[in-house]
Amino acid sequence: MRDYLLLSLGELLEREEYSNLIKSSLSEFNCKSETDLEDFLSKNAIEYQRNHFGKTFLFVDKQLLEEGSISIMAFFTIGLTSLDISGLKKKAKKKLLGSVPGRDNMTSYSAFLIGQLGRADNYTRDDIDGSTILNECYCLIDEIQQKVGGRLIILECRPHLFEKFYSKHDYKKLNESTDRKSKTLIYTLYKKVEPIVKKV
Repeated sequence: MRDYLLLSLGELLEREEYSNLIKSSLSEFNCKSETDLEDFLSKNAIEYQRNHFGKTFLFVDKQLLEEGSISIMAFFTIGLTSLDISGLKKKAKKKLLGSVPGRDNMTSYSAFLIGQLGRADNYTRDDIDGSTILNECYCLIDEIQQKVGGRLIILECRPHLFEKFYSKHDYKKLNESTDRKSKTLIYTLYKKVEPIVKKV
């Protein structure tokens, strides 16, 4: 495992010594298997950050940062979403929400959203694996959940990522749809927020 620092994009943009450097680093992020990750970092991440649509956190190569450059190993973006549950039957709502008061009459439900998550092509799973990226994401969600509540995490992915990765991390398929732009099949997944047991 390569040493990394988990840094907030917002905090980096506010620091004068990193402001220009981080902008070029965002545009240099490569992930050819999921080019939408490249597009998000280079075109949308800063706008999302400034307008509070979602907050992006970067896994930065510690050694290279100490040498004066920013190399993004991986990243994730988290935010909030409203999940449409109007089409779910009572049994499905119970499975999804448990014993939430007024559950059967709900048409939507607030959830944490993992909007983006991925690793750069120039780093391997030996440098930083998917479980590490997810666990850091969960730690931030846990901090928020302890203050404001919330019980669901939602994300969207292509079928092969569900089979290869997310299903192994206890995500379940809620529904599927076709992306209007790419015409590819997209799964909406969910996972219940689990309390993180912190080491004493």
